[in-house]
Amino acid sequence: MKEKKSLNVVYDKDLETLLKNIGIFDDICEKKKKCKFCKTEITIENLHSLFPESDDIKIVCDNPTCIKKLSEYLNDKKL
Repeated sequence: MKEKKSLNVVYDKDLETLLKNIGIFDDICEKKKKCKFCKTEITIENLHSLFPESDDIKIVCDNPTCIKKLSEYLNDKKL
């Protein structure tokens, strides 16, 4: 039997608040954040996921290839 994993989600209406609370909203608006996998500039429109790693917040864009890489990465790291 597969191990169940939890997934935290944020509704679109709450995204801005979350990003402000973790201190990266301005950086995203100024296109200072990049996708962990493809290095594309992250915007509110293309942000797919974020997760903690090594005392930092990593961000993933909505490119299907990056989403797949995220899934593989999280499975490999058992996050």
